[in-house]
Amino acid sequence: MKSTSRIVLSMLVSAAVAAPAVAETLAKERGKIVSANWQTMEVEIQDPMKRVGTWKVRRDAVVVFTDKKNDFPNPKVTDLRPPMYVHFTFDADTKVVNRFDVREVGFDTAKGGPGVQQKGVITNLDANIGHVEVNLGAGPQTFEVDPKAQLLNFKIGDQISILIETREGNREVVTQIRKQ
Repeated sequence: MKSTSRIVLSMLVSAAVAAPAVAETLAKERGKIVSANWQTMEVEIQDPMKRVGTWKVRRDAVVVFTDKKNDFPNPKVTDLRPPMYVHFTFDADTKVVNRFDVREVGFDTAKGGPGVQQKGVITNLDANIGHVEVNLGAGPQTFEVDPKAQLLNFKIGDQISILIETREGNREVVTQIRKQ
């Protein structure tokens, strides 16, 4: 009888240790990446209703590429950028993303990404309306910045790198801006 009690007690302890302490409540969403800031681990995603939301991302978030899988052999969060269309899973309580599935890359990966990368110096900016004037070497040029919130951490005189995307109507829009 004593050995049977030990076996039962041992099984109960094993079951208690194996059970997770807190289970996450997972939810799913989808949308197009508008911008990503991997220093703050945040990504802005436009949902199918055209609403843009900012999402926190776990540093160890899983990234899977369904589209152009061979172009991203070791996928990681820093591979995620506009205009990729993603399905993502997040903790419903904390709203922190823990998994991305890239369904549409949205650009030719052989060309390194959407748009043209340029380096320059900010000569003027207005974060309220989302415009930046940049000297790219041949004089200043003014661009719309989308999303405009990217301009909040910049000032006149900053050396930057911008990604310029051509949108409908041949208008050039800065979709990414980084300090050099």
